[in-house]
Amino acid sequence: MSGAGAPAGAPPGAAVAAPAWLTREPGQGDAPVLWRTSMITIRSVDQPRAVRWYRNVLGFKLEFDIPIRVPNRPFRMAVLVGPDNRRVEITGRGLPKGRPADVWDTPVSVTYQVDDLDAVRAHLQAMDVPYFTPEFNGQYGRLLTLLDPDHNIIKLQAPNERCVEEQNLEDPDTPRYPDEPRYVPDPEATDA
Repeated sequence: MSGAGAPAGAPPGAAVAAPAWLTREPGQGDAPVLWRTSMITIRSVDQPRAVRWYRNVLGFKLEFDIPIRVPNRPFRMAVLVGPDNRRVEITGRGLPKGRPADVWDTPVSVTYQVDDLDAVRAHLQAMDVPYFTPEFNGQYGRLLTLLDPDHNIIKLQAPNERCVEEQNLEDPDTPRYPDEPRYVPDPEATDA
């Protein structure tokens, strides 16, 4: 995790300098960063209901709806495709009884695609923006995850060939994953 904080060895309560993103305005010499919205993730306490709403009310096409097995955090994930071929991911696990919500329960996260993730990382470091997770290689390319000042999750993605190929489909009715089922029922009850 990177970011601004009290210098090492500073006495407790020492003043912390404001991060560069808060105090510095972009200059004309700064290289532009190209951002394209790739996917919006919506978290729901009733994921099947939310999927039906997006399909029936907004006309999104279901791409897939599957259970995801993460230790101690099982959830469902559905991906729907809008008329512009951009995706909405709807996830839900419910909140375990007696446990407070955490950052993963934030209602919305946004994924932006960038051409040069290394340049974006350098820009973020220059602006003292802390990462929420380390960079990793995912199914659709390299990804950095950070939090905005309101703790919304922002994912920055350098798309790989698979991602680019799938997003260039002209027909949203064509399944992107012909080898995967569109709906997979939960094999076991979740803690929701």
